[in-house]
Amino acid sequence: MTKRSTRIHWAGNRDSISITTSLRFKPSPGDTRTIQGEFTSFSHFFDSAKGQLQCYSDACSRTIEEFLSGRNCTVFVYGQTGSGKTHTLFGPPNSFHSNTLKNDATEAFHNVKIPVSWGAFPRIVLSLLNNSKISSGITATAVEIYMDNCYDLMRDGQKIAVEGFGRSRKVSGRGSFLETAEIKRDSAGKWIPPRTLVDKPKNEGYEMRGAKSLILTDVHTLLEFMSIVEATRTSKSHKLNERSSRSHCVITLSIPSISNAKYMCVDLAGSERIMKTGTIDNDLKAAEARNINTSLTSLGRCINALASGNPSAFVPYRDSVLTMLLKQSLGGSCYTSVIITGTEDATMHSETMSSIQFGMRCSRVSNKEQAAITQIKRESGREEAKGELLAELRIIDEEIQSLVDTGRSGGLNLDFPNSLRQSFSDNMGKYYHHKSALAACKQQVKAGQTGSEKARQYEESQVKNLQGILLRSMTTGVYTDPCSRYIKIVQRRIDIISTLRGMNVDVTSIPNIEVPLTLEHLARGYEG
Repeated sequence: MTKRSTRIHWAGNRDSISITTSLRFKPSPGDTRTIQGEFTSFSHFFDSAKGQLQCYSDACSRTIEEFLSGRNCTVFVYGQTGSGKTHTLFGPPNSFHSNTLKNDATEAFHNVKIPVSWGAFPRIVLSLLNNSKISSGITATAVEIYMDNCYDLMRDGQKIAVEGFGRSRKVSGRGSFLETAEIKRDSAGKWIPPRTLVDKPKNEGYEMRGAKSLILTDVHTLLEFMSIVEATRTSKSHKLNERSSRSHCVITLSIPSISNAKYMCVDLAGSERIMKTGTIDNDLKAAEARNINTSLTSLGRCINALASGNPSAFVPYRDSVLTMLLKQSLGGSCYTSVIITGTEDATMHSETMSSIQFGMRCSRVSNKEQAAITQIKRESGREEAKGELLAELRIIDEEIQSLVDTGRSGGLNLDFPNSLRQSFSDNMGKYYHHKSALAACKQQVKAGQTGSEKARQYEESQVKNLQGILLRSMTTGVYTDPCSRYIKIVQRRIDIISTLRGMNVDVTSIPNIEVPLTLEHLARGYEG
């Protein structure tokens, strides 16, 4: 897929760095219009021969060394629906099925054969893995922001919390926001620093808690990770796009053995007009579109405030989950690259102009450069951090056991007959089995395997049937939800184990505790 690409090189000095803004146009047959000379704030233009590799090189390549030196980095794509955002960041549909490397890998990229159509994100991962500083892989999480809630794509779309650190306090209606000034002590009375990750930076922000992570070590684990993202993410068709992403996708990379800096790759849902998408007569799709547009409007308000040049201007990060997660990317110490996608379709002229104007405002935002984290240079520092994490893990396990002993961890109600409890357990086992089979079938459908669509429909019907059975059973009280505290500390436990794994700590002997199923999660998307 050939695209006309327009980019700005990195600007600024070592004290003040502008957000770099790139402009990429999706071509339309027979359209010879040009934007050369119209938008002078975009300082450099490339012709339509520049493809995915050039897009990565110009918009993302510099971030690699900055990230490895301990700085937060972000790449996000913005534009109207159907303009090529997902193509630019990830690649075209079905780019990550099991036969991709065997059949389509023709480009040599860092000594690995990959498809030429792969976008910026897989190239970022492979560039990082090619660096000699990385010996234990990259920790990766993937979430989607759908209808202003956050869901874990690595855990079948389970809802997770977005929390504040630093001086951030609870914001009503958007999950749990911990007050990190809370004093905690271990069993010996020793003070436990809040959020004991490796040298947590002393600033404010928001982060996802309890998101399941995968370790990326090579192109094959990258393929596995992206196949899950592609299969799980919420996408639907409408008049403007057959593969319209109905959620914002946020992938976060980290390398705890080097620093606690984060690299965020954000594929924003398409900005759009409800009348043009044909969703006005569909209540759910119209609600989705309104939520997407509302969160993008919130992002625009933040950009306007940051670009105003007034250091005391209020920036409304708390208006949406999206802007909370992007706070450090937009106004913190982050290296940020914004890729604006547009189309030369004359019927979408106003939407394209709106996207370009957004990009022009982004290029006026300056982030004050500072180290996102003090890089761990001494083994003693790593050992101290490891000891603190293990101490916190022991305290959490003690609290989990206490909640289990007092019946607050949820689970089967022993007051019900054994036959009912056994039936519920059997149905839950079948539910998870068919959910796993459904995910596999979705990948087979994307890969074009014969008969896979029929198998997908069967597994989907089984999942829906079992979902209904379990929901009805749960409403009788045979299974009770865990208390919110139990879910929160289990999520924190998962974070700690993930961090320890990234620090090359052997965690195989630590028992695995997953975030339990809840009535809310089970009911999500159920229409029967």
